[in-house]
Amino acid sequence: MIRFLLSLVAVYLLVVALMWAFQERLLYLPHTGREHVATPAERGLAWEEVTLTTEDDLALDAWWIPAPEARGGLLFFHGNAGNISHRLESIAQFQRLGLSVLIIDYRGYGRSEGRPSEAGTALDARAAWQWLREQAGQEAGEVVVFGRSLGAAVAAELTASLEQQQAAPRR
Repeated sequence: MIRFLLSLVAVYLLVVALMWAFQERLLYLPHTGREHVATPAERGLAWEEVTLTTEDDLALDAWWIPAPEARGGLLFFHGNAGNISHRLESIAQFQRLGLSVLIIDYRGYGRSEGRPSEAGTALDARAAWQWLREQAGQEAGEVVVFGRSLGAAVAAELTASLEQQQAAPRR
C-alpha cells in the first residue's frame, strides 16, 4: 500500500513538474494561423498596417482602424490562438460604436516576431499604448483598453502598470 501511494505521489510530482516546465507552451497558442485570412478593407473599413517596436526591440504586427468622427479609441488585445485578422467582426462592431481601434498581435502571434511570454506580452501592451498615444494622438482619458480571454490579462497588466505610473511620486 505504501509503495502504491509513493508511486501516486511520484506521478503527481512528475505531472506538476512537467506542467511548470512547459507552462508557456500550454498557455500561449500562437501557432493557429500565422497568415492573415482577411483585412479590414474586406469589411469596408479604412485601415493602416502598423509595425510597433517593443522596448526589447521586437517588431509587432498591428492594425490601426480609425473611425470616421471617432468618439475615442480602443486598444484591442485579442484572445489566444489566431491573429488580428480573425477579429474583424469585433473590430467592425467597435467601429459602429464610433471607436478607432488599434489591434495588435502579441510576440509570436500572426506576423509578429519573438516568442510569447508573460513579461513579453506586458512589453507588447506598453508598445501599443505608446503608439496609440504618440502616433495616433489619442488622449489617455479617451481610450478604452479592451481584452478578450488571454487579452483580458494583458489589458489588466497594462492598466495596472499605468495606474502605478500615475500614483508614483514625481521628483
